[in-house]
Amino acid sequence: MSYFSEKTLNHLRLQQGLSAPHRQRSLDITLACKLTLTYGKYHLMMDYRRLAMSKHQMTYQEAERQTEMMNQITIVHHSAADFLDTPDDRVNESIDTYKEYKRLLEEYSDEVFVPSVVEEFCKRVYEDDEHFIFFKPFCNLYFSVYADALLWYQQGKIGYEEFCMQFQELSWMDGSRTPLDGKRLKMYIMSMREVVDFYKQQMNK
Repeated sequence: MSYFSEKTLNHLRLQQGLSAPHRQRSLDITLACKLTLTYGKYHLMMDYRRLAMSKHQMTYQEAERQTEMMNQITIVHHSAADFLDTPDDRVNESIDTYKEYKRLLEEYSDEVFVPSVVEEFCKRVYEDDEHFIFFKPFCNLYFSVYADALLWYQQGKIGYEEFCMQFQELSWMDGSRTPLDGKRLKMYIMSMREVVDFYKQQMNK
């Protein structure tokens, strides 16, 4: 299983003595991963906040219907309790996720990953309903897994085989895992380029 060329793999990790284009590629990969993981927390935080402000409270009957539907189409077993929460629960979830978001801002902070720019980036992406059509729905699913794998590989925490194993998709119907195909990989790379380009636009303002 090989998603990346040998030449690309050799330059995935930040190394001394890289040519300027290769070093920039490596920095962009790192930036895309950090933006994915940070934005994912921001998106969850805002969704929990919106739910907390919502006046609608799901009834037990609605939760049972939701449970039945989800159990028919996914391999993950759900109970009605999974879909019942209170406004206070949602507020607490939003606060907890906000803390995780701020922790990542601090952890990733460097000359490329600027917290103030990242915060503006997250706000603009969240409010944009016309662009980032793959990034937004997948940033807390497959894209976050890929981002973690890329960062771990860059840092030498995992080898190539384990790195490739993370580039799979899970079927929610039967639980099977399949390697990421070329079309899906291209979609992922295009999304990451869009994210990095947009972030750099924010930095240059």
